[in-house]
Order: sequence, then structure tokens, then C-alpha cells
Amino acid sequence: MHFCYVRNQCLIIRLPKEIDHRQAEKIRQECEASCMHFLIRDIIFDFSRTVFMDSSGIGLILGRVRKSSPVNGRVYLFGGNEIIKRMWEMSGVTGLVTVLDDIEELKEVYE
Repeated sequence: MHFCYVRNQCLIIRLPKEIDHRQAEKIRQECEASCMHFLIRDIIFDFSRTVFMDSSGIGLILGRVRKSSPVNGRVYLFGGNEIIKRMWEMSGVTGLVTVLDDIEELKEVYE
């Protein structure tokens, strides 16, 4: 299963239903491969299908924030249920990224 695709220098990561340590590592590896093959500036995490995430999901986000900052890139979070959004807030991730509220905001990032 592929999680990442690139559109206009934007890496879009469609996250699976559940994100645990094993899944996060697979996603991270695919992100790294995409970044080696394409010029990436911004990153969007699409949580619209995700119902469960442990702390490895927060680590995945933070790792992408670190990778995007040297190129003045931005990281965006989209979707996510109330539990996941609460994890973002409790971890402090929302201070480092932009949370997109609707599909129109999402489209503006990569178009």
C-alpha cells in the first residue's frame, strides 16, 4: 500500500486507519524515498481515514517538521477525529504545524 504522493512540490501522506510503531516506520521510509526522488517543500498529513494513533504518529509528524524546516517548508494536518486532534494539542504539535479545517483549505496548499 502506498501512503505518499507528490503534487506541486507538496508531499501528501494519506494515513491508514491505524498508526502504530510498525505502520509509522513504513510511512517514514516511504516519505524518505519520496523526498529523495522529488523536490518537496510542503507536507500534508491526511488523517481523514485514521481512527487510532499512538505516540509513534506524533513522532512521524515531528520528524517531517524537522525535515521541512531547512527548506522553509510547512507541515499541515488535515482530518482526524476528536481523539487524534486532542493528541495533537496535548503533544504541542499544533504549535509547529497548520491544521486545515476543510477540503478547500487542503486544495489551496497543493494547487
